[in-house]
Parts: sequence; structure tokens; C-alpha cells
Amino acid sequence: MSASAHRPAVPTISAYWQWAPILCIPIVALLVAGRQVYLNRYHDLTTWKGGGMGMFAGADSSLNRYAKVFIADPRGERQPLTELTPDQSDLVKRALNYPVRRNFLVAARAIATLDWIAKRQRMPVALIDSKGKNVGTAAESYYLMMPFGTRPREEKWKWDIQIEYWKLSYDPGTRRAYAVLAETFVFRPEELQPHERS
Repeated sequence: MSASAHRPAVPTISAYWQWAPILCIPIVALLVAGRQVYLNRYHDLTTWKGGGMGMFAGADSSLNRYAKVFIADPRGERQPLTELTPDQSDLVKRALNYPVRRNFLVAARAIATLDWIAKRQRMPVALIDSKGKNVGTAAESYYLMMPFGTRPREEKWKWDIQIEYWKLSYDPGTRRAYAVLAETFVFRPEELQPHERS
């Protein structure tokens, strides 16, 4: 009998590498799930994004989030933008899924590429009761702003854009929904200028 016949088999490096892909899959899945839970908990990422962790268990969806967009002049007077273009509306909807400043900045820059004009008369704010019926008008009123063509690149944007991020919340005691202002993002004119391409 030779000495080589009595030696135990030593695993080769290739045997260890055979297990590496099997171990990587659960590790990557845990990292993805952990990141989604972190972003949902601390950065308000909707549960319907990021792999679907909790999407059926949570009541948070795009229908429960909305934004109000305003142009503010140097005196601080705000006028609502009610007629965003389809591309601008899409950018705002995307930002609502992950409502952080940089996502709303993309939408604000797209809004600042257009000229906006006010409709001729101010519109009073309608007061709505809990059943959705009109119960009158408030003392405040606004000019409704609408797009009026593309702004020339050399013309500087002069106003702030304010985007209010709102969420619906539910009171289990009364079984009623109510809106909560989650955050207001203010974008200064210097942030909204188009970047020069070299």
C-alpha cells in the first residue's frame, strides 16, 4: 500500500467557491430588505417601492401622498401652480415615492424651464366639509398660474419654488383620514438655473 492511499481528502479552494454563490444570495436579500426598511422608516420611502417589502401590509401608497407646488415672489407671496405639464407631473409623482430634497429639486428645475403666467382674476379658496361638499369660500384667494412656453436659457429664473409634501393619515378612533403637511421644500433661484454644458 502506498502512503498516498491513506491520506484524507483535503478540500480544494474550488470546493469553497462552490458554496459562495449559495451564501451570497441570502446575504444580498437581507441587505436589500434592510436598506428598504431603513429608507421606509427614516426617509419616508413608500412601501410600494424597493422590492415590495410590506407593500400589502401598509396603507402607504401613492394615493395617500400628494404635493402642492407654488411660485413665491421676493415678498413671499405664493401662487399655486395648478397646470403642470405631464412630464412635470410625472417628476413630482416620482419624488413622492421617495420624498427627499434632491428628488423634488429635479421636479422644481423642470418647472423653472417654463414661463408661467397668471390667469386674469384671483380665485378664492373653496371650503369643503368632511363629506366633500362645498360650504363656502375663504377670505384668501390666489392667481392660478399656468405654463406659457419655454423660458429662454439666458433668462434667469427669479422666484422661489415651494413644494409642500402632504400625507394622508388615519385616526383609528374616529376612522377618519386627515392630511398632514410632512415637509416643505424651498428651492431658491440659484438652485433652479440650468447647468451649463461644456
